[in-house]
Amino acid sequence: GLDNYLIPKRVVYRGLTKKQIASVIKPLASMYHFQSMGEYKAVLSLYNIHVEELQDEVKGKPYRGLLYSAMDGEGNKVGNPLKSSIFGKSVGYDGLEKRMATSTERIKAKNLKAHTLKAVSEAKQRCQSESEFRAKLRQQGIDVLFRRNDEGRIYGATFIDHTTRTVLNGSRLGKEYSANVFNDLYGGNREQAQEPIQDTRLSDVYNTQKSEDFSSDNSVTAGLFSVLMPEPENHPKEEQPLPRRKKKKKRRYGRQM
Repeated sequence: GLDNYLIPKRVVYRGLTKKQIASVIKPLASMYHFQSMGEYKAVLSLYNIHVEELQDEVKGKPYRGLLYSAMDGEGNKVGNPLKSSIFGKSVGYDGLEKRMATSTERIKAKNLKAHTLKAVSEAKQRCQSESEFRAKLRQQGIDVLFRRNDEGRIYGATFIDHTTRTVLNGSRLGKEYSANVFNDLYGGNREQAQEPIQDTRLSDVYNTQKSEDFSSDNSVTAGLFSVLMPEPENHPKEEQPLPRRKKKKKRRYGRQM
């Protein structure tokens, strides 16, 4: 049932372990679609993991690597950063570049933006506040990340659609969904910006039958299954069930690349 399709557990720092980090980044990198390092960073930040790029020279040749760190509830890095090489090639720079290329193709071929665009468009039209906007999108299995500077200005907007496992910067949906547009709507250091993000859990979303705003149409659930299990012979990793993400505090997010 849908209870099997839960998203990864947020890393809780009690002495960072390689196993904790690996249990999140490997399934995310193989199952979610993202087209930039910024979008990859956005989905990792949901689970209290930070990734940064390294550029260096090794024996006279340019080298690009990644460092993974755990974060506390306020978005601060904690513990020692770990090189991507200890986790395997799939979550290293070259592996992620391949995943981004594959994601770009699949997002286009399967029109994976359609569900996100429809949900964000409707929520933007109907919702008067940021908290209402977030709640509306959660009903559709979507998390929204707004990155704010110290003055409260929104300079980044990213949508993580757990139903299609697709991460999209707002500008990919169209100019009317860019960070500037959302800053005009929800910018500033408002109290609602500090509101905790609730769990996004697919089993909760699709088993909610009494919600006034959510259709009980079975086609939604059918569509979910078709998304979760596409071409199993070719993409076995993308259909594996994901463990649950726990509740976390709302916080500001670091600048995207």
